[in-house]
Amino acid sequence: MRAARLLVLAVFCAMAMVWAPLLQSPGMPLSVLDFIGLLRADPLRVDDASGVPVAPDPVRPDAGNPADTGHHVQLPAFVPRGGVLTNSNESGPEGEESQATTATPAAPSSDTTTGSVTTKHPSGAAPSSSKARPISIKVEPIPGTEQAEPSKTPVWPKFIGAKNLFGAAKVPAPLEARAIGTYARGCLAGAVPLPIDGPAWQEMRLSRNRNWGHPKLIALVERFAKDAQKLDGWPGLLVGDIAQPRGGPMITGHASHQIGLDADIWLTPMPDRRLTPKEREEMQATSMLDATSVAVDPQIFTEKQTALIKRAASYPEVERIFVHPAIKKALCQTKDTDRKWLGKVRPWFGHYYHFHMRIKCPEGFAGCAPQPPPTGDDGCGKEVDQWLAKVVPSKVPLEPVPPPVSGVKPPKPPLMLAELPKECQAVLESGPEPITVPPEALMTPMQVKKTLAKAAAVHATIANAAAVPGAKGLPAHLANSPALRPHFKKAATVDPK
Repeated sequence: MRAARLLVLAVFCAMAMVWAPLLQSPGMPLSVLDFIGLLRADPLRVDDASGVPVAPDPVRPDAGNPADTGHHVQLPAFVPRGGVLTNSNESGPEGEESQATTATPAAPSSDTTTGSVTTKHPSGAAPSSSKARPISIKVEPIPGTEQAEPSKTPVWPKFIGAKNLFGAAKVPAPLEARAIGTYARGCLAGAVPLPIDGPAWQEMRLSRNRNWGHPKLIALVERFAKDAQKLDGWPGLLVGDIAQPRGGPMITGHASHQIGLDADIWLTPMPDRRLTPKEREEMQATSMLDATSVAVDPQIFTEKQTALIKRAASYPEVERIFVHPAIKKALCQTKDTDRKWLGKVRPWFGHYYHFHMRIKCPEGFAGCAPQPPPTGDDGCGKEVDQWLAKVVPSKVPLEPVPPPVSGVKPPKPPLMLAELPKECQAVLESGPEPITVPPEALMTPMQVKKTLAKAAAVHATIANAAAVPGAKGLPAHLANSPALRPHFKKAATVDPK
């Protein structure tokens, strides 16, 4: 038996001498002495029955056996190790990535899962030198199965209204001066500007570019300012909106002021100095009303304001003066024996810090539609009381109005160019700086109505589908329906109706 063991030892020594250079190559840290040390530490035992050497039991350094003193072999880098998946979003007290040794599930995400792989150490703790390698998994939807959630705010087709065209004009149309159409549905040719500064006036809100008007109106405003200053002691006029360079509907503000025959005059006296451009934009007009909003404040609305309004109404060219109902009531209570001018002063919503002066259609100009003349009554009877009842603030809280069914009721369509006189298109397209009128801007009201009706049908389908229990979304072809797209490329055709 002793001879057999010596023979085996000699064979292994010979093999060690042959394989020593290979074992000392990069990645193979064992030397001959280490190899022999392993043999001495745990010599092979030979099966007594067969005489064949048997490998010893594997060493388990993590078994916690205090008697185990064997050397541990470090495995080469190419040998796979056990790994765990940890969430890379987890961090320790210092913000570093947590090096957990047990499997930690990644946080769920709607479209991306991110994690890191750490090396599992036999002792149960990850080595401090290991670095997490992020893993990103992108979840792509299957084509054709996308679901579009219904929008809380319905999307409706957009149109090129007349206000978009006239609001883009920066200079007037170089044509003969004409007020075309009605006060609330028309345009202006040959407009002239009111100078922003005059001997008895200053123009306000210059950035709006609304100091344009028919030559007859501009001449009257200048005359009115001088008369009020000289004859009534008014310091000077602060003039608000008149009209755009080519008239027409405005992007914001007024429904009228379209043909250059309307002007807003502030009831605030002009300061005794020239206002800066910034002041003209930011200065606020003074309200003439008291805290009740149904009567004027006598400390603010005085005889000076009364004389100013009377002066404006005294001109034969003036057809209407619009004021707040409370101001109309105060004018009716004056002791002036001349009541004729009061018939031109009409109550209307708003107009509590300015009055609206409107002149008649100029004589000899066809195409301007006049209003019916005043009846001759001073309007100080039931009419003014009825108007005051309309503007009385409600003391009882209004009941909440139930919201309309989403996506069913279409919005109010804009005023289209086709609804204005035909001459208005020529006004837009004239001059060295013409406004291009695309074909889709010529849609008729019936075409706009039909387009909105189609969009309403789509929104009704979306609303009904969303109301079904368990519905999570809607097919993409509904949310992206052509009926909901901006209506900018529709060919304008003559509607038979």
